[in-house]
Parts: sequence; C-alpha cells; structure tokens
Amino acid sequence: MQFVGDKGQTYTTELSATPFYPVLKLADFQQQFNFLEDQNEYAVTQQAIIDRSTVHRQLLTLTETHQNLVDVSKALFGDDTTAAVLYQNAVFSMTAANLIGNRMATDATKEAADRQEALNQKVDHLNSQARSSIEQLLRADSGYAISLI
Repeated sequence: MQFVGDKGQTYTTELSATPFYPVLKLADFQQQFNFLEDQNEYAVTQQAIIDRSTVHRQLLTLTETHQNLVDVSKALFGDDTTAAVLYQNAVFSMTAANLIGNRMATDATKEAADRQEALNQKVDHLNSQARSSIEQLLRADSGYAISLI
C-alpha cells in the first residue's frame, strides 16, 4: 500500500534554531528529496528530530571551539554559509536514508523486493553524503587516499 495524498502540499514544520545551529525547514527537505514525496510530514519531522540530535552529538567539538556555524564557516571556508549548508545536508541526508530504511523494513511486497538493491544503493549514498558533510565540518580526514600508480 502506498500513501496517496496531496503531494503538492508544502511542509510547514521547522526544527527550531539553537544558539549554535540554524533553523531547519522541512520544506527545504521536501524540495531537496522530492523522491520521498509519499512520506507524511509527521514521520519526516520525527525522523529529522532524531537525526538532528545525532548530528549535534557528532559535531559537539565545534560548539566548544566556535560560537555558531557562521563562525565555523568563516574559519573553515571563508564565507558565512557553507557550514550551514553542510549541516543541513548532514541532517537531511541522514533523515532521507533512515526514512528509506524504515520503508524497506516495513514493505514486504514483491515490488519492494525488486527495488531493494536500488534502495540500498540510495541509502548508502545518502549516508555517505551525511558522513562527508560532517567530516568537512570537523575537518576530519576521511581515511581514503588516492595514489597514482
């Protein structure tokens, strides 16, 4: 069974700003991940809250060394916005990956089985995007090296 509703309705929920992190608008999530248009706003909101807390824990060291993400952005990227974009990407990519994972875990139809590999690849890609954004904010080394042979 698939959710059938008004897929043109824009989400209005916002995850409030903190002294360190900016507001996250679920309308931005909806625009970025329109392939998840069959998700209802409540489910997306709940998952985004959970994933935002995970990202906050992973970026805890930033809050100890900077006043806010604008300061992080100026220090690392020389502008006011890149850190906020990376933060949003980390939260939203993690949220999308988890929503897809939840869908795969509860959808036992034959069509779902046929799409399983493509969905697994999408989840892997989204998780990779989230990790990459967090690593860029932390200036962490990804552990990957490229050598010319």
